[in-house]
Amino acid sequence: MGIMGTRAALWIAVALFVAPMVLAMIDDPVQVCQTLQPSPTLEPFVDKLPKLKQIRIDHGKQVVLGAYKIQQKLHRDLPPTTMYAYGTSAATASVPGPTLLATSGVESYVRWENHIHDEYHMLPVDKTLMWANPSKGGVPIVTHLHGAECDSASDGYPDSWHTAKGEHGPTFTTLNFTYANTQSPAMLWYHDHAFGITRVNVLSGLSGFYLTKAHSNSPKPSWFPKRKQELHLMLQDKQLFYNGSINFPNVGDSPANHPQWCPEYFGDTIIVNGKAWPYVHVEPRTYRLRFLNAANARVFVLSLDNPNLTFTQIGTDGGLLERAQSLKVLTLAPAERIDCLVDFSHAAGTEVILNNTGAAPYPSGDPAFSPPSTLAVMKFIVKKKTKKIRDAPVPAKLRAADPLVNTGNALVRQLFMVENDDADGNPLESLLSNHTWHDEVTEKPELGATEIWEFINFTPDAHPMHIHLIEFKALNQQPFDLDKWTAGECEIFNTTFATPGTCFTGEPIAPSYNQIGLKDTILSLPNHVTRVVVQWKSQQNNGKFTFDATAGPGFVWHCHILDHEDNDMMRPIKLVKKSR
Repeated sequence: MGIMGTRAALWIAVALFVAPMVLAMIDDPVQVCQTLQPSPTLEPFVDKLPKLKQIRIDHGKQVVLGAYKIQQKLHRDLPPTTMYAYGTSAATASVPGPTLLATSGVESYVRWENHIHDEYHMLPVDKTLMWANPSKGGVPIVTHLHGAECDSASDGYPDSWHTAKGEHGPTFTTLNFTYANTQSPAMLWYHDHAFGITRVNVLSGLSGFYLTKAHSNSPKPSWFPKRKQELHLMLQDKQLFYNGSINFPNVGDSPANHPQWCPEYFGDTIIVNGKAWPYVHVEPRTYRLRFLNAANARVFVLSLDNPNLTFTQIGTDGGLLERAQSLKVLTLAPAERIDCLVDFSHAAGTEVILNNTGAAPYPSGDPAFSPPSTLAVMKFIVKKKTKKIRDAPVPAKLRAADPLVNTGNALVRQLFMVENDDADGNPLESLLSNHTWHDEVTEKPELGATEIWEFINFTPDAHPMHIHLIEFKALNQQPFDLDKWTAGECEIFNTTFATPGTCFTGEPIAPSYNQIGLKDTILSLPNHVTRVVVQWKSQQNNGKFTFDATAGPGFVWHCHILDHEDNDMMRPIKLVKKSR
């Protein structure tokens, strides 16, 4: 048994002492930002990892999915938790929602309906933020397929929300979404994206996997593990009351300005596929583990407690890497995905704990947001060897190399992140280039253009930056002296390390291991400029989108810490036709 397995016994002992105190506290109506009442102490590894429902959507027919209010048990010893969930009906809705199975190059059709009839959201909504704010009440939703190439009417634009009462946002056009599936085969995910309340809708359960497989003309590589040896793992964190309900703050950091909003939400209970600290039985052979970080704000830094085991990363947000890389640690920011292999034959007959050492907030951290209960994620129970199993070796080259991109004439966009405080030094808002969501559109790329986006992070925390519609590639990152820049003693914009008076403290460095490959989300570190190459074209069809990408409301780029996105770290993108 690993270190965290030993700690599990301690949790049980502590529960006998803590539980009576928790019982006395559950009626406390005041839950203050960053100092939430702890969740009841629960024994880990007592619930089996759920097997997620799957729905094929590559058959040419429309699939109807709705959002419903449901009850679902997150742990053996907790009452059912009230949640919002996707499904084909209230009876089949679940958290996560059903896994949607698509085929690359084959269009899929999904109708997203809202059947949440609550007059008010079940979690506190800060109405001082700019948000959907339906005049007739209800819970606004709009579903975004994260990582997809699709027209803007199907992208889940934040102002295209709708309620169960039929009220719509200003850019709403339809419930019927078309997905071109022209992105590379990869694990995408769908989640709510309603303006100003994404953080509470996703925390309530509105998310699910979307898998795009290669077309039958491109057969599955022989070295891939079989379907039974493939696990899809959605990681989240929640704070829970003793009655099972979700604990979300109703008193913010700056209550005079924003009564409920908090800069980040960190829960003390780790949830995988809708269960707290689950376990799964595995054969002593190679498994394909496909991780998604669907947390509001927590960055997971994952490791296995058996030194004989290693992660072999084969893919990322946008699909397979060109070459596999062997890693002992995986860093996974909100919305990022990692596709990896683990050979459990090196741990036959043992139990393996998947641990987390990610600081919260990342990377500096506050111990209060990483209690011992967040150090374990789940358990793998490896069966004993009964016969010799030979898994195919991973080839040195996983796929053809991407063509080199000429960035010589690329437009460079310098985009910076700032966090503004109130008079007492408490966080007030998060902005991109000092603009709010509804300010005039400043990012208007030409179809087919190649651009370099520079994410300049002037804040103390890392931000996972997400661009809709396309995949991009990390170019480099470069550190700078924030204190000198704040004091006005140096310059960052339009300078290099060799420029006199620059704030840069070193030359650009290569992307880190968790930044390589095709990405739609990248972690921008504090005191760094993170540069990515963006090509505004399709991954298939000779670079031409199969839809008019200039039509409709447009697309979005934003920080994927949902609490930041909702207060106002999100900006629109409007593509324009190529000038002659």
